[in-house]
Amino acid sequence: MAQTKKVEIRQAILDAAYQLFSKHGYSETNITDIARSAGVAPANLYVYFPSKLEILFSIYGPWLTRQFDDLEKSLLRVRDPRQRLQKILTMVWRDIPSADNGFANNMMQAISTTTVREGYSPALRLAIEERLAKLLDGCLLNLDHARTRGLANIVLMAFDGYALNFHLKGGAVCPSKQLSLFADMLLNWPPAAAGRRAAAPRKRSTDRVGANGPARAAG
Repeated sequence: MAQTKKVEIRQAILDAAYQLFSKHGYSETNITDIARSAGVAPANLYVYFPSKLEILFSIYGPWLTRQFDDLEKSLLRVRDPRQRLQKILTMVWRDIPSADNGFANNMMQAISTTTVREGYSPALRLAIEERLAKLLDGCLLNLDHARTRGLANIVLMAFDGYALNFHLKGGAVCPSKQLSLFADMLLNWPPAAAGRRAAAPRKRSTDRVGANGPARAAG
């Protein structure tokens, strides 16, 4: 019975924090606010979570995972590489940054005010990066996995910026033209550009052009 009560209190804390983070943001929400909303004493809250950052991670990890679950399910019905890529970029650069009143921006706020020493771990970010790289593998057949992994990192860096933009610019999202431009750039990437040897420089001609037309240089 006691264990069930603990689970309920923990969930009440997470629910309260989610509502406050969504409405006010991570920076404007403190432990006292969360405890009061959850109906527990601040000291009791620390029994369940050592910090506000830990509360956010406990919410954000499952939240972001669900977003990617939905993306993967939606891609099952899409076969065309161009449409798959467009859907991935739309989800990562538009839909997730704007979801739940821009909830992703809470992580931007948290990371900007913390350090690894204070408990930040990149594990979630790296797992999502690998997951995104595998999705890109399915539509960018001209790139190997090492390159799609690097590309996934770039896409997530841009995701951070779009999450911040949504918060700072009153709901601004990535323009459709930018999505299409980036998709076209990736799909038109030369298939073997990395392994292809650079073309040899053209040999300088020994001919010289005179007033009456070309003439062979003296040997």
